[in-house]
Amino acid sequence: MGRILRTLTHPVNCRIFNNRCMPRMNYRTDDVRALLALHRSLSFVRGAQQLHITQSAFSRRIAQLEVAVGGPLVERSTRRVAFSAQGLELVRAVGPLLAGLDEAMEEAARCARGASGRVVVACLTTVAYALLPRVLDAFRRQYPQVRLHLRDDTGLRVTAAVQQREAEFGISVLADTQAGLHAQHVADDPYVLAFRRGHPLQAQAQVAWSELAPWRPTALHLTSANRQQMDAALAAAGIALPWFDEVEHLSSMLGLLRNGSAIGVLPRLALAAGGAELETRALVRPAVVRRIGLIRREETEMGQPAQALWTLLAAALGTASPLVRR
Repeated sequence: MGRILRTLTHPVNCRIFNNRCMPRMNYRTDDVRALLALHRSLSFVRGAQQLHITQSAFSRRIAQLEVAVGGPLVERSTRRVAFSAQGLELVRAVGPLLAGLDEAMEEAARCARGASGRVVVACLTTVAYALLPRVLDAFRRQYPQVRLHLRDDTGLRVTAAVQQREAEFGISVLADTQAGLHAQHVADDPYVLAFRRGHPLQAQAQVAWSELAPWRPTALHLTSANRQQMDAALAAAGIALPWFDEVEHLSSMLGLLRNGSAIGVLPRLALAAGGAELETRALVRPAVVRRIGLIRREETEMGQPAQALWTLLAAALGTASPLVRR
């Protein structure tokens, strides 16, 4: 039996495993539509008129479908059109299926032109908080029936969501190499020193990284992509890391800064997302920035709503006051 199973075209196999040996049937949905039109009208003339084709083309579609199934579907006479038992059974089976197919195609078309559906976007949490509300207002005016599914997260997870096809596109920190992704660099987000008003550093117009250590700044955790970028830049400049305390999330950092319990370094856009009462100073020697951009998979062709949202977000990022426009 094992030898028979390995050769599915063997005549013995065809007798034992008949369904496996049946060749794939080739037919056209246009031919099926002709059969349904004939069933509705019981006339080759009226059926052809329903489909806006000639009677000869209509008859050819019915004949092609009969060749595909290998038997007669219609009993023709000069007086009337009647369906064979096989033809009636096929009409009953394919009618609902074709209606469902048409409905699915119409829904896909509505989604493509933005009359319904949803757009899945992965986005840096700071960008989502600071810029998305006004962008979403503009998007809603263009596509009021399209739902937004937002995956706000860290830059590494945003990029992973796009690479793994969990999001149509994303707003992330751009790395030097992001294989398989198309990236549009729209802004640079500088890292700045932030503190509560009244701190002694407020008297300085800018602060050098080498001056930070005595003030024991709070850092983001080492697992943060922001922290890793800052540490790498300082190591390249030969500057000892100044960090004292660590926190996991930007929200925790902002809480400490507002309370006056710490000073900290964070992306300037994070201050636009909730640090209006804080003072900031540019950090220099070296100046370190996050490269912010929109990313999508290279092979992705976005629908109209996704493309519109991409354009709105790119414009908002490019004109956001805390950022350096590209």
